[in-house]
Formats: sequence, structure tokens, C-alpha cells
Amino acid sequence: MRAIIVGTGQVGYAIIGALSGENADVVAIDSSDANLQAAREQFDIQTICGSGSNPQNLLDAGIASADMLVAVTNSDEVNMVACSIGAMKSPHAIRVARIRETAFLKDEAVLGEDGFHVTHAINPEMVTAKRLMDILQVPIATDVAELGHGLQLVGVRVPTGAKVCNKSFAAIRNMAPELKMLVTTRIRRGESIVPKGNDTVEAGDVLYTVIAPSDLPQLAELLDMPWRPAKRITIAGGTGIGFTLAKELDKGTRANIKLIESDPTHANELAMALKRILVLQGFPTDENLLLEENIRDCDVFVAALKDEEANVMAALNAKRLGAHRVITLTNKTGYIPIIEAAGVDAVVSPQALAIGTILHYVRQGRVNSVTPYGLAGKAEIIEFEALETAKVVGKPLKDVKVPHSAIIGALIRDGKAIIPGGNDIIQPKDRVFVFTEKEAVKKLEKLFSVSLTFF
Repeated sequence: MRAIIVGTGQVGYAIIGALSGENADVVAIDSSDANLQAAREQFDIQTICGSGSNPQNLLDAGIASADMLVAVTNSDEVNMVACSIGAMKSPHAIRVARIRETAFLKDEAVLGEDGFHVTHAINPEMVTAKRLMDILQVPIATDVAELGHGLQLVGVRVPTGAKVCNKSFAAIRNMAPELKMLVTTRIRRGESIVPKGNDTVEAGDVLYTVIAPSDLPQLAELLDMPWRPAKRITIAGGTGIGFTLAKELDKGTRANIKLIESDPTHANELAMALKRILVLQGFPTDENLLLEENIRDCDVFVAALKDEEANVMAALNAKRLGAHRVITLTNKTGYIPIIEAAGVDAVVSPQALAIGTILHYVRQGRVNSVTPYGLAGKAEIIEFEALETAKVVGKPLKDVKVPHSAIIGALIRDGKAIIPGGNDIIQPKDRVFVFTEKEAVKKLEKLFSVSLTFF
């Protein structure tokens, strides 16, 4: 597969890495030679220095034979023009554009076949805000991914002193036999496994569990965790993701919400735009401001500043001052163990989420979606469509040779969700959710891909 990446900022760089890992033939275009040099040093790719909206640069990159064009510069206009040129030179190629302006996203005619010919538009701010909304709605969660049809993947950190500590997963199952759930992943000190029945749980472990939302209070009881809905929310940062999250909360929740923005002019603009939210002008790291605003009564503090270091400091400071639950954003995976060890409850990587919206376009077989989770997106939920000739079809799951770092965690059949056991059998057209480390992806593709007899 030949892929052209326009823009090598954080998202573009990460996509190059993901596609290179898929053995794609990648060409990167960027106006910054320094960015291109960094990409060349890390990955075996070709680079072209210049604008991605320049037809000649796209031709030099081999657009005529490209299978995919991903335009993720900071300019919506450059991204859209690149896709438009791509459609003229390579009509068969998938064209993905990063679009920040919501007016473009709302008008399908502008981006569609009668406009700029964008096959798929991605908005990292909206994707991240959606993930944050999902986490906010589950009081015990470190992470939440929607599977649809009444199922979620929920990450929870086991508290010290919980009755499940030092128990095996088999024993825990016997403690709550009526609770319908499946633990797909256990993360301990940065290492993740697909747990077996004799594996044990320790305080501090993060468990990713497939479960129905209605059963979450029972899971909280099992883990000795308080069920405290988010009635008071504070957001640090009123630009980008912070503003997007605030807009969603402004129209979608009855919670008491405060937004802290340091820039006076922008704070006034936010106060005019957000009707139900109290906008405070100040610095989110200002201890006096947080104490005056009763940070100890805050159910959830979300650090969504643009600056990575300031973001982490705001989160740690809010936790120290008594915020019940703290969520922060970071794209620096090296920070995550330190942040979590300091007591931050949830860490979200916008970069990993943006990549996840693109990855399923390069997967083989019938792949409906790819969603990153855990360890800054190092694990994936891959939703396959089960084809009649696939190796996984027609046999009990206990007899399917799934890679050791993967587990089949949910099935959707005739619109109904199933948390499967070893005796369940995958049928043709089932939607199958596999929870996997990236190292197992190639083997999973073979399990779910069509065989030669299909053709």
C-alpha cells in the first residue's frame, strides 16, 4: 500500500509510524524540513519539502498510484485542497483530512464528492472530547470506549484494600457470579496481559472490562469503589479540546461546570459563548484561585491546556488540593507512569485517538473500526465482520487459536450484544470485537481475512 502523508506534526508523525509498522510505502510532505528530517531519521520513508496543496508536490510523491492520502496539517484549507487534487489524480485512493472548523464538518456538500472530495474527515479535538465525555459519565473509570449495542469497555484502577486484591480472576468470578462482564486486559506497572483464570489482581492494577452500563454500579461495589456521579466539573483551558468539551457539556449535562481560562480576552469570549458555564479568568495552577472555587468539592477536574507541562502540573496541583477525580491530556507516553503514580485518575492521549480513527482503513479483512485504549493507545479494539470463510467461524471460541495477547471480548448478532464464553460459536456476519496488543494484529488479520476459496 502506498500512502502520502501531508503534514508531519504530532499527529502526522504518529500516523507515519503506524503506517510504517503496517509495511506501507510512505511519502511525507511538509513545509518544515526539520520535521521531515526527524521523520526520516526514525522511519524508512521518502519526504518532499513543500506545501501539500501544491499539485506538483503531490505528483512527485506519486499521487497517481497512491492508495491513501492523509492530510493532517494545521490548515483545514491545505488539507481540503490536497484531497481535492488527490481525487483528480487518483480517484480510487482513500482521502482523509484533518478538519478543525466545525462549519466544514456540518456541511457534507463542502467536503463530499460535490466539494473537496474528502472521503473521511477527522477532528482530533472532537474525538478527544467524546472520549472525555464517556469517561465523565462513569465515576469509577480511568478510560471508556463505546462498543455500541449496550456494551462498553471500561478501565478501572483497583483501590488499595479492595476485597478483590490478591484474588485470582477465577475467584473473583465466583464472588459475583451474576455480574456479566469479561476482563480483557490487566495493566500492572506498565505491562499488560490478557488475564487467565489463575492470574491475580493487585492494588493499582488497571482492569479493562467489557460490561453493560447498567452493571457498572455492581462492578464498583465489587471493587469497593464509591459511585460518585460528576455533578461538579472544572475544566482547565478554554481552547482546542477544552473548549470543545465545554461546548458539549454546555448542551448535554445538568452538572455545575466551571471553565478556567488565563487569557482575559478569550475568557470574555467564552463567557458570551457558553450560556450555562461559569468562566473564570485566571491560571489553573493558581492555588488561591482553586481554593476560592472550592476545589475540594470538585467531582472531576479536567486538565485540557495546550502546553503539555502546564497541563500535567495543573492536574497534579488539583489532585493535591483535594479534587476527587482528575483527568489530564498528554501525548508524551513517558509521562504516563509518573502521572498515574502521582494520583491522577485518568490520562487521555489525543494523538492516539486521532490515529485510531485512521488505522482501520489499512487493516485487511472486513474491519469496521479500530479504537485505541490503554497505555496511551498501545492496545486496540478491532471490530471485524465475520466472513463465512474466515477461520474463526463455526467453531467454539475455546478451540479458536487466538494469539496470547488478544481476546475475543464481544459479539453483536442480529443487533444483540453477547459477552461470549468458551462454548460460544462465531457465526457469519457477526460483528466481533477483539481486544489486542498491536503485536498480534497480523495474526488476527489472517484469522478474519477471507480465504483464497472465497474468490
